[in-house]
Amino acid sequence: MSVKTLFFVIIGSLCIWLPAFAEAPADAGVERTKVIVLDDWSGAEPLSTGTIKCPGGELVMLNEATPYCAATGLVHLRDMALWSCFTSVDPRLTGVTMFTLNGNLDAAYTGPVWGKWTTVPSQRCDPTDLIEPTVFWKGTWQGQRTYHCDGEMCFWIGDLDVVGKGYGGIIDGFHIKGNELATTYTPLPIPWEFIPGFPVTGPEGIATLTLKE
Repeated sequence: MSVKTLFFVIIGSLCIWLPAFAEAPADAGVERTKVIVLDDWSGAEPLSTGTIKCPGGELVMLNEATPYCAATGLVHLRDMALWSCFTSVDPRLTGVTMFTLNGNLDAAYTGPVWGKWTTVPSQRCDPTDLIEPTVFWKGTWQGQRTYHCDGEMCFWIGDLDVVGKGYGGIIDGFHIKGNELATTYTPLPIPWEFIPGFPVTGPEGIATLTLKE
């Protein structure tokens, strides 16, 4: 199955995205579990590149990761879709995730970002599991993307608030709330694997989430 075919099949069966260490006692009869998730974006072709527009000016793509608008510096990204692998000591938040990415970015490629996410728990990370799952998490995320430098190394950090709900199986009715910090090294947020010769490896995102029954 091609990547583009897979994307349309998944979109048709889900309304999509996100991000786990587990510890957790119950509180007043309600089970709460704190979970840390490693969110490793896939280096495969994106499920969708979405659309990029330059409001008030003409968009120029300097390369596939660097849109440029001389007139205003404003870049609007809509409906980019990526998939990633979640790793956690909690099997309920280990599996494959698909997320959409939107952003209103300024000339420094910073600004508000948001999207949707779906995670299918499993011991493997296979995007075909996202097709008509019977057990899955589904939710939204939103936050701010900011620019930072450490010596000669510069990068963007997305500080993202995450909410979601579980459907089916043992996660049915559970709620998720938490935060993810996602680090990227290109003007458009893409997996590190897309950068030739890039020396950094590891998950793009680290999320701290709380599950509540």
